[in-house]
Amino acid sequence: MIHRFSRNPIGFPLRNPIVLVLFLVTCILLTVLIDFLESQFQNSGFYISESLLFSSYWWIFLPLWYGQLSLSNLCRTKACFAALVLLPILIHLFAFPALVWLISSLLYSHTFEFRRTFEFGLTQHFFKIFLLYTIPIGLFSIFKERLTVYHSSTIPLNHEADDFLTSVAVKDGNRQLYIPTKEILYFSANPPYTNIMHHGKKYLYNMTLKSLSEKLDNRLFVRIHKSEIVNLSKVQSYQSRQNGDYDVTISDSSVLRISRNFAKDFKTKLDLFTQDKA
Repeated sequence: MIHRFSRNPIGFPLRNPIVLVLFLVTCILLTVLIDFLESQFQNSGFYISESLLFSSYWWIFLPLWYGQLSLSNLCRTKACFAALVLLPILIHLFAFPALVWLISSLLYSHTFEFRRTFEFGLTQHFFKIFLLYTIPIGLFSIFKERLTVYHSSTIPLNHEADDFLTSVAVKDGNRQLYIPTKEILYFSANPPYTNIMHHGKKYLYNMTLKSLSEKLDNRLFVRIHKSEIVNLSKVQSYQSRQNGDYDVTISDSSVLRISRNFAKDFKTKLDLFTQDKA
């Protein structure tokens, strides 16, 4: 059985190398300017070659930022995101003194020691490094999640039924079952698989929830949490938790939580679904 499905046109990760380059060039110029002003105030010598050399602290951000944002699309767990923050920080702390040592040994009459430059970077720049590898990825993650919610709420609802997955194949012991998707109560994430709840039984499906969501009929299925998708035809009621989240009760009396980030989309699609059935 072949099922056609619509693909999500949103491309992640969103990144703009030109903006990053302009930001880094600005930081390098500001670093040189600050060095020059400090030399004037302290009545000390200013060496633009050394100022440019130590501005290499900013050069390292571009490839590490680019890699961090690119890999963020592959992360599915908190441990993965923690590693995505910590690894660039550690790499930057060691890459900066290594780069200064290498360039100075090749192009300068004086070679700057790795250990002293490492200590300088650790004491002078650690806080900036920490902020610059946590705030952008945090904002990017929030933006990506909200853009996904917005996109899911604006998908045209005029697709034919055969544009979407109409059944799923699962194992039940030694048996192969084909479950119609319209009979499924809800899907929940179990990376790298998905749990399927159907008639009081739970089945394991060999696909991630994100990939599966792109194949489901968006008129019938809606994401209520980053780890759950519910069948609107199985919804019995929902009520507010008074904190932006909601509880939704489905036909088998299960109660699932609707995250505040997905609540608006859920209510909009439930209203449309109810009107279509009226």
